[in-house]
Parts: sequence; structure tokens; C-alpha cells
Amino acid sequence: MGRRYRSKGAQKVDHGGNFIQTPRKMITSLAWLHLSNRARAALQIIQSRHKGYNNGHIALGIHAISEALGDQNHRASSRAVAECIKKGFLECTCDFDRRQSKVREYRLTFISTGDDNNAVAATNEYLDWRPNPESKRKFGGARTATKMGNAIADTALGEKLSIADAAPKIAENAGVLHDACGAKTAPLIGNQSVPVFLPLSGGGTVEVDGPVMDLPELRSWVRAAIANLGYGGQRILAREASIPEPTLSKFRNGRGLSPRHRSPLQWACGRILPHADWRQDHA
Repeated sequence: MGRRYRSKGAQKVDHGGNFIQTPRKMITSLAWLHLSNRARAALQIIQSRHKGYNNGHIALGIHAISEALGDQNHRASSRAVAECIKKGFLECTCDFDRRQSKVREYRLTFISTGDDNNAVAATNEYLDWRPNPESKRKFGGARTATKMGNAIADTALGEKLSIADAAPKIAENAGVLHDACGAKTAPLIGNQSVPVFLPLSGGGTVEVDGPVMDLPELRSWVRAAIANLGYGGQRILAREASIPEPTLSKFRNGRGLSPRHRSPLQWACGRILPHADWRQDHA
């Protein structure tokens, strides 16, 4: 019978220097269980750049993440980081700037920020994440037509509700016009129109023609709104507009924007930074 050893203290990791810690509640969370292997690896790489005091300012480019993963599939690395943001493990606090050779900066949501005198507790957004039951794929990767239709309907409904909620506040900021049905519409600020659903005083919604700004002007407004919000402004604006944060980040940095996102984003900008105030500052 082999000899039994009794530990005199807690078992410790032979880290040979500093090390990173991962909460047990994180790796047993629903969001973690739905996280892809590449996203988990990317998250650990970003976590390894945390020095104990730089959370919220962890600077790391996609190319460096791909190199740490051992390949050069930058597109897959970008998707992995976006997945971590979507599921609440990461927040992008500062976008890259090609002209200044500046990479993105991140905040790990399961680690506190600030110093001992001004510490902010971890926010742990991943604990609130839940999978969308309509996004499940059948065996083999095929998605049924019914589920696809439901997913599209849910997305459209969410956009309509987002516009309807934001419209009265925009109107209050910029001056309102009342129609015969009691709906409120904002003054024209562009020469293009898309359907916009606004709330009626007696309940329900009404469809009106909503003006949409040109993309360069909207992009300038988005940047001003994010700057006005300050820390975490991009995440807040993306949530208010009900669009993915990576989509907003790409548009903010010069990429295009889907027509279905333009009107919700415009209304969200107006709620954060009234159009009249922004035009006055940029006159």
C-alpha cells in the first residue's frame, strides 16, 4: 500500500513569476459554455496583457492576437474578439487609429478598474448573457426557413421599438411637429427617407417617412456623440441604437453601414447629443 501524504497548507500553483486568474463563476457561466474555442483563447491572450493596473487600457491589436494564436487568420481573430464583446467578457474602450498607429484598448469585465483610491468593481456583463433560441442551427449547419423568418421578424420588431422609444426624446431636444394622429416627428435633417415607426398617444405606432443623414455627416455625429458620452461611449451608443458594437466600430472608423441600421443610429445619436447642439458646435 502506497504511502499517503498530507498537505500542510493550500496547494499552490508553481507559477514561476506572475500569473493570471480566472473566476470559477466565469468558466461555469452560460456565456462561457457558448463561447467558441478561438474566442476563449483570444480572451486569455488579452487577459495575459493585464498588468494589475491597466484594465480598461489593455492595448492589443488583431495582428498581435493572431500571432499569439499561432496563425495569421486576422478575420477569424476579429470575429473571436467580437464574440467576447457580444457575450459580455470584454469591452472595447478605445478604437484603433491608423493615422496615429494606435491599436484598440480593452476592459476585462470580470476584473475591477482604477486604482485602490478610485476602484470601480467588475461589471460581469457575461452573467446576463442568454442565447437566442431562434439562432440554434440544425445538425449539419442548416437553419430552417421558419426560424430564419422568426429571427428576421424579431430583429425588425426590435428596430421599430428602438426608433419608437427614441423619437419623442429626439423631438423634445430639437423641437417637434404634431400630426393629426398625435405622433411626434423631428425636423428634417437630411434628404433621404426610410420607414420610421413612432408611438401614438392612444397606444400603438404609426409609420412615417423618417429623414436619414448622409453617411459622412452621420459618422461625424456618431463620433461626437461617443466623445460626449466619455468612457464606454461606443458600447452605450450601440446599445441605444440596437446594433452590434463591432458594426458601429467599423462605421465609426470609415466603413459603410447597412440601411437598416442608419435610422436607429441617427435617433440614438439625437437622444445622446441633440442635432441642433451638434450642428452649432460644428458650424
